[in-house]
Amino acid sequence: MKVSERTIKFLGKTLCGDNKILPYKTGPQLVDFFVEFGADDRYEEGFPSRWKYTEEKVRQFNGTQGLKLIIENSVDPRDLIEAGADPEELDAIIKPINDYLRYEGFELKKVGEFYKVHDSKGIVVEPETVKGLNHEFIQEQITKCHTKIDQGDFNGAITNARSLAEAVMIEIIEQHEGKEIKNDGKLDNLYKQVKKILNLTIDPHVLPPTVIQILSGLDSITSGLSGLSNNSGDRHANKFKTLKHHARLAVNATMTFVDFLLDSKEYQNIKNGNNN
Repeated sequence: MKVSERTIKFLGKTLCGDNKILPYKTGPQLVDFFVEFGADDRYEEGFPSRWKYTEEKVRQFNGTQGLKLIIENSVDPRDLIEAGADPEELDAIIKPINDYLRYEGFELKKVGEFYKVHDSKGIVVEPETVKGLNHEFIQEQITKCHTKIDQGDFNGAITNARSLAEAVMIEIIEQHEGKEIKNDGKLDNLYKQVKKILNLTIDPHVLPPTVIQILSGLDSITSGLSGLSNNSGDRHANKFKTLKHHARLAVNATMTFVDFLLDSKEYQNIKNGNNN
């Protein structure tokens, strides 16, 4: 889901409650809110203005299905009612948000008790999945990342790379468990689960030191990608400016990482006589 810069600015002030459309959120509440969708932030000294932080988070997730989930969760009827909204007036609260979303080809509509994002044809916008996970899918996503780099959108490329790593690991876990999992937004936690599933535990009695050294590097990739996707935002510009070679490093490291996970998954499937 992708929206224009004008709508990004509107959502920035709306989601934090500054324009009084949605309930007011404090800095810590905003951090907790976005962490649910994969942000890796902390509320600490030097935290930017609430609206500026929120706007940057919307910009970071723009062009991903994370933005859809953020918008839908921000208008959870339970939260609105707890904040004092009249249950009969929820549609009126949604209206000014829809006034902006319609220009982007989207609209919030009630489905059951909740509001879901629909496209201009009235179809519910569903999150993209990685069903049928394969090398071709991974290469396609990496190509999109490199396109963003060529266009000068270094932060966007890093965000997409992180989203790809997250999506691939979630798919591996869900295929293994046979059900949808709750993602806490922490790449490190996802990789811990994937290592167990794919039997990537480092055993010095089986693997040579050189292979162990490389496998250990995969832990660094997940930690580094998580931190870089967070620190490349504008609010950190005074500390770190994302450059083209940083973005390429993140994207290429992600490609190596997810490609290895897919190879390991295929190896385990063959070894166990599993065709999934």
